[in-house]
Amino acid sequence: MNGMPAVFDVAMFTQLAASFLAIFAVRECFALRGILPGKYLFTPLVTLSVILIALLAGRSGGLGYFTTMVLVGLLLSMVADTLLMIEESDHFIHGLVFFLLTHIAYIAAFAQGYAFKNWHWVLMLVLGMGGGAIYAKIKSASWKLNLAVGLYVAILASMSFYAWAWIDRPGTTRAVLLPVAATLFMISDSILAVNTFVKKIPHSTVFTWTFYAPAQFLIAVSCFY
Repeated sequence: MNGMPAVFDVAMFTQLAASFLAIFAVRECFALRGILPGKYLFTPLVTLSVILIALLAGRSGGLGYFTTMVLVGLLLSMVADTLLMIEESDHFIHGLVFFLLTHIAYIAAFAQGYAFKNWHWVLMLVLGMGGGAIYAKIKSASWKLNLAVGLYVAILASMSFYAWAWIDRPGTTRAVLLPVAATLFMISDSILAVNTFVKKIPHSTVFTWTFYAPAQFLIAVSCFY
């Protein structure tokens, strides 16, 4: 697999990665203990720390199309994170919209240079069946909500498709980072969906972020390659 680019600040990356891990750990502790002021402060800081990693990638290797679209996605997701973290009021639909836009930005990044291969039919079938099963499980009585959730599931599956399609490109580290990130994202969103539509999961936000934050981190790191 390719290494880091020649122009790469190892010390700066190490500091940013350590900051991400520290902020993420503190955020999870606050969320687990139900300390809302701490959770509200550190939740957007986790995503901000990931944004800084992507910005470092842009400074190191140039702010190309892939990195630009990832940054757009990260900024949109930070808005979604802020909306969804609020427990005093329900901003689920607003957060869903911003995450929908996040995945569209990621699709734009991941689809760069895409070429269809025959095995992609199998990938589409697996993702379609998985997305359909999740949608069937979480359908509500509201057709408007069903439409919004159905659209989101389709876009999430599309993002995962283009992420997994990178394994066709051996020799690039993105072939590992992006499929893993997309899988973590899908697990995170599945936990969120079950908690929202099926049954409440104790400390669900902790479990959601256990998969979500590393997914975002890996996507940001992929900008270096």
